[in-house]
Amino acid sequence: MSKQTTIFGPPGTGKTTTLINIVKDRIKEGVDPTKIAFMSFSRKAANEAKDRAGLELNLDLKQMIYFRTLHSLAFSWLGLDSKRVFKGSDYNELGRLVGLEFRSNLTVSMEEGPLFQIGAGGDKYMSVIQMARVREISTNQQFNETWDNTLHWQQLKVLDKAYRDYKIAKNKLDFVDMIEQFVEQGTSPKFDLLIIDEAQDLAPLQWRMVKEVLVPNSKEVYYAGDDDQAIYTWMGVNVRNFLNSCDNKLVLDKSYRVPSTVHNFSQNLIKKVSSRQDKTWQPTKKEGSITWHRDILDVDLTSGEWLILARTNYITNKVCTRLKEEGHLYWREGTGWSISPNVLNGIEVWIKLCKNQSLFSSELKNFVKLLNPELITKAGRKRLSFLDPEHSYTLRDLIDKFNLIATHETPWQKVLKVSDQEIAYIMSVRRRGERVLTGTPRIRISTIHRAKGGEADNVALLLDSTKACVNSLDQDSELRTFYVGATRAKQSLHLIESTSLYRFNI
Repeated sequence: MSKQTTIFGPPGTGKTTTLINIVKDRIKEGVDPTKIAFMSFSRKAANEAKDRAGLELNLDLKQMIYFRTLHSLAFSWLGLDSKRVFKGSDYNELGRLVGLEFRSNLTVSMEEGPLFQIGAGGDKYMSVIQMARVREISTNQQFNETWDNTLHWQQLKVLDKAYRDYKIAKNKLDFVDMIEQFVEQGTSPKFDLLIIDEAQDLAPLQWRMVKEVLVPNSKEVYYAGDDDQAIYTWMGVNVRNFLNSCDNKLVLDKSYRVPSTVHNFSQNLIKKVSSRQDKTWQPTKKEGSITWHRDILDVDLTSGEWLILARTNYITNKVCTRLKEEGHLYWREGTGWSISPNVLNGIEVWIKLCKNQSLFSSELKNFVKLLNPELITKAGRKRLSFLDPEHSYTLRDLIDKFNLIATHETPWQKVLKVSDQEIAYIMSVRRRGERVLTGTPRIRISTIHRAKGGEADNVALLLDSTKACVNSLDQDSELRTFYVGATRAKQSLHLIESTSLYRFNI
């Protein structure tokens, strides 16, 4: 019989540190690292644990073979071939067969957390099928519980059958198949210590994998997470599985992130959730602050570290457009810098050349591709494509040897082939005093879901929502989502009033 403990880790209370210390203690006691499993539904959590363990415990990758996601364990243990995994080209072919277009599913990779994505078009139908499977209910029941009048039952039945037939004919499988097959075969490696991190985000099918297969093969088990941060109910997650995981419970009671004002605000918010584990935890000694604004542009973003959070990608898109119009440089989770990295690199290379620095061909490779064709002859451009990797080049070399028509005084706007719109944006950014170079982003923009686990000194949380979210029967999930957003703040929380018909009501 396994010794089992549930660890509740409120925001910033050092959950990962606590779990790594447990691993450290067991290794000191003589446990073989290869008998320790540190698993999560997401790559982010699994990789963080792997990095921390490698650094703090001096472990190599061969010793951390079970620091991984649940479905990658299933894939490995079952001896599956990556060629069998359902991928983008399969979705395209399936779409042609049933007359639907698939989009978001194409982005799901082996190590991502969700077992499927929710999107538009054919993805809506596919998500009904996949959610039924991870919830272990019938497709018909899931369809009836999905409040979307754009979906048609006959189309869903056609896709459901075509999808199953396609996988059989092509010998393909998806991430849900991996978990189902792992549960069905019923065996797993033997573990002295099993840690399931972010356990509040496991779907019912994943809980079966843990409870029916992994736990019986483990001597000591820790379920770690926070039911107040369970924001993946759209993926079929039932938070009660985590709340009822075992009788022995431990609450981490000291936050190293959340200041007192944000703590008080977040507690008043989360206490509205109908079903949760009651927790008492203390904020940091900092008071912090909460400020209300009518518009995101009313927030002074000119200095400091900022994390701007929105409920959906649609709302995030609008924020990005407005900040770009105002000349703010930012990093968006999932897409990167607001200015093309190639352009940023090109500007940096030109600045170095103008300072008489000597650069190797590897540094000049992308710069050459961005050169304005009016500043170099065809012959010169051709010779530039064959730069000697053993030699470095100065601006004088480019002028003399490759016929570059430019001097130290030529501005980058004329040197690089960049659109007028992007030039105007970059100039606006520079007028604000931002350094247009790669590095640590000062302003980050993200959906709340993508930012889970992140933090910043200053957080701007937009209260805009959507009709579907506002009308959802699962308002507990909405409360948890905005709770997660608010508790990313280390110093100040800025709440942005909604200007739309649909807003989150605090």
